Amino acid sequence: MRHLFHFAVFCIVFFPILPSLAATEEVGKPTTVHFTSADAGRTPISGLLLKPKSERPYSAVIMLHGCSGMLTRSGKLKKRPTQWSRWLAARGYLVLMADSFTPRGLNSICRIKDRAVKPDRERPYDAYGALEYLQARFGVRPDRIFLMGWSNGAMTLLWTLKAGAPARPANLPHDFRAAIGFYPGCIKISKTDYITEIPVLLQLGEADDWTPAKPCLQFMETAIRKGSTMRADVHPGAYHNFDHPTSKLKVITTRNSVYKSGEKQVHVGANPKARAAAMANVAAFLDGFAEAAKPNR
Repeated sequence: MRHLFHFAVFCIVFFPILPSLAATEEVGKPTTVHFTSADAGRTPISGLLLKPKSERPYSAVIMLHGCSGMLTRSGKLKKRPTQWSRWLAARGYLVLMADSFTPRGLNSICRIKDRAVKPDRERPYDAYGALEYLQARFGVRPDRIFLMGWSNGAMTLLWTLKAGAPARPANLPHDFRAAIGFYPGCIKISKTDYITEIPVLLQLGEADDWTPAKPCLQFMETAIRKGSTMRADVHPGAYHNFDHPTSKLKVITTRNSVYKSGEKQVHVGANPKARAAAMANVAAFLDGFAEAAKPNR
């Protein structure tokens, strides 16, 4: 696995023992919650909330889904957000899975050329609406809420955390503590004057031909030179969706107005080795903030 570091922090990657499957089985079921986006119209948004077994106050993670949406057509939570939310809850985090699509009458937009909801437009407001919602809940530490996103959700994450982002509410008492993004598309955002004051960890697939790793690495190098705290782990042989628990490797056609031809064929599928390494990296990243929060003795 190849790493790109900002050497001011996170210079060593630890590989702690991860929660067992038995531990995740002890976590309860998520409950549906409703809140509003932080946009001017306060668009209604829904989500699934999963509480840990640990005692309050909770640290929390807000999860942002990709272009395929959070739910199946029958309304069930998909396998990847199911696995990650239960894994995070088993580690003691309260998890809010924010759904930007269902309340807007959408399911998957991966094969839609002209998309009605975009990661640099509507979705950052949804992320901050979720943050405001959790900060108002009893038992959640307002200064220890993390943001986590996949693909389109990871692109949303980067736009959300950009210094001067229009979606950020005025007089916000605490912003996101840190963020973790899986295989975002970085070409468009790399053309901006990007800097973030929030630590960011990216997990990228070396073989990803949907959202390639190289533009993200170049984007990060520039952002780091400007003072951002960012790190990327590049997983050898991993395609898009490499952290999915069961998905077999396949080729799909995706459509987007940003493509020159309007569509392209890409590989997607799980890579168990990369998935395990990414989970260890995420655990070490989050645990680093837990250690930093401990009082000096």
